[in-house]
Amino acid sequence: MKRHGNNGSNRMHSGLLDEQDAIRIMSGLASAFYVLDRQSDFIYINEKASGILGREGENLVGKNAWAEFPDAVPAGLKEMYDRIRKTGVPETKEIYYRPVGLWLQVDAQEIGDGRIAVLFHDISRYKEAEARLEVLAYRDDLTGLPNRRSAIEMIEKNIRNGEPFSVVLIDIDSFRQLNDLHGHEAGDHYIRQIADRLKGLLQDGDAITRMGGDEFILITGRTEPEQLKQWIREVFKQTAASVRLNDNVSFSASVSVGISRCPEDGETTAELLSMAGTAMHESKTNRGSSFMIFRDEMRTRIERRRIIEDDLFSGEFKKKGFSCVVQPQLDGECGSLIGIETLSRWNHPELGILTPDEFIPIAEESGKIRELTIHLLNLVLAEGKSWTEKYGSVPRIAVNVTSHLLDDRRFYATVMEMLRKWNIPPERFEIEITEWKEILSSDLVLSNLRKCRSKGISVAIDDFGTGFSGLSYLTNFPVDKIKIDRFFVSGIGMISKSEAILKSIVSLAEGLNCGLIAEGVETEEQLQFLLDIGCRAVQGHYFDAPLPPGLFEEKYMPASLSC
Repeated sequence: MKRHGNNGSNRMHSGLLDEQDAIRIMSGLASAFYVLDRQSDFIYINEKASGILGREGENLVGKNAWAEFPDAVPAGLKEMYDRIRKTGVPETKEIYYRPVGLWLQVDAQEIGDGRIAVLFHDISRYKEAEARLEVLAYRDDLTGLPNRRSAIEMIEKNIRNGEPFSVVLIDIDSFRQLNDLHGHEAGDHYIRQIADRLKGLLQDGDAITRMGGDEFILITGRTEPEQLKQWIREVFKQTAASVRLNDNVSFSASVSVGISRCPEDGETTAELLSMAGTAMHESKTNRGSSFMIFRDEMRTRIERRRIIEDDLFSGEFKKKGFSCVVQPQLDGECGSLIGIETLSRWNHPELGILTPDEFIPIAEESGKIRELTIHLLNLVLAEGKSWTEKYGSVPRIAVNVTSHLLDDRRFYATVMEMLRKWNIPPERFEIEITEWKEILSSDLVLSNLRKCRSKGISVAIDDFGTGFSGLSYLTNFPVDKIKIDRFFVSGIGMISKSEAILKSIVSLAEGLNCGLIAEGVETEEQLQFLLDIGCRAVQGHYFDAPLPPGLFEEKYMPASLSC
């Protein structure tokens, strides 16, 4: 509304604005503005305010704000204005004013004699942006489920409420295989379908969140083992049913489930998530879908793992008892040395003897496998340099390399740098790879192996025949040698099928022009059978166990090397 004042002839000439100046300024403000008297009747309202509130300002002057706009009372404005009249302190408040469907920021102050001057503007756009950010912060983009942040807050809220509850961690087995074989779009579709199925299992008080990747967390008031067991069976049914990825392909997977309970297993969010994770990893040791409820004895394993991780991160491998041994690889017919396999050993100062099966996976998961492998290479290649200087030659040194290392862009450069450092010819070095399914889908792994072979480094498949699609290796990868797994060797003389498989592997290697070596040879009978079918290269306890490098040198190096 506009009030028409004089033309300025009656202005005071003190340099101060008169009332008519102020009215003209308020009328032209981009923000909405009004003034209430002591009784909250409108004294003045500008055109912007009239437009937002949908009322003509001329008709509001002299009328009571709360009578004309009763919805402003529960919004908190009456209480705010009354407080300002008492304290004289300006205030700002954000309100949602339902009649006009807008978020408004209201700035009010007392201007004398109980009058309240109010400036307000529409902030709906900003509030909507805040709401979107809130959704992004607490919701998983792919599934729409609450995300990890939400899960943590839910758990913390349940802890504060003091009611018993369980944290159920669900991990989908073989999900990476799905992504590798069918692409990430198929993987995303599968995750969305599984999320919808899991939502269908929720009852009052339950919640489901996606932690990321292929992990979900269910939070439930069920804590009795039998209750949990019945509920997890329903989870298994939903995940076991195949999901159609396209017209021709369906996919189903087993799941590994770990459960922790509050307060039995922990009373903090970190403890409960850690215990559920530990139980889930335990469940992965079983075939097919499996679940574990955290048990007290798992705490010992957690502490043991923590110690191993801490010492891996310390980088003081030698001080912590990490070493290497070597097992001779021999010509079974004449007994001459043809190479050595390098094996890692860890005599931990606190935990005692650790097997590679225990500490290698921890090194991989913690990201320390590269440093550990470099330390191992330094140990054995330093010995190789010493043997070269003493005896004029060095046996071929074979080192097992994990998929994590092969899939590292630095792998090839690191290997070549190490060989140059210790003056070991590349043709005296061999990379052993185990049949991990992750290797098959990686172009980087293939590139690293091809680069290595171009420099004379040989590539051997370790544990052939027991892993994932051994024939795919021979088709897709540059392979120089096949190492027959000890499982088949141990069946010689006892399991006819093992003997038949061994004969087939020998024929296959000959057809592909691949080298061949059998590991795990422990008896004369096994050795003779292998020689009879054409496998001369062997290693195993029949000849020697893995030896410390010094003892190996003493027993084998003075003899003439035939490799």
